[in-house]
Amino acid sequence: MAINVHVARVAFLQVNAVGAVVSKDNSSAALSEHLSGSHEHRLLEDTNIANTSGNPTVKTYLELEASDDYVLNYMDQNTIITYLRTAAGGFA
Repeated sequence: MAINVHVARVAFLQVNAVGAVVSKDNSSAALSEHLSGSHEHRLLEDTNIANTSGNPTVKTYLELEASDDYVLNYMDQNTIITYLRTAAGGFA
């Protein structure tokens, strides 16, 4: 039996004053955006994991996964692994 698993990556990203991620590759971002703000652990977008869209915070990502019935299996500062509870055969 296959279990649906999400392996999401976490990175320490720069965010602006309103909480949006500022990409160092975004040439249209103002210099002030690159020089101000703070850094936060955010999820890296993965086209295979819808809940990573928009680089959510770790808390928001885990809440989104839980609402889709995914359960936290493992987490460290770089990786979060969740699995689909309903496919787990009751070992949640």
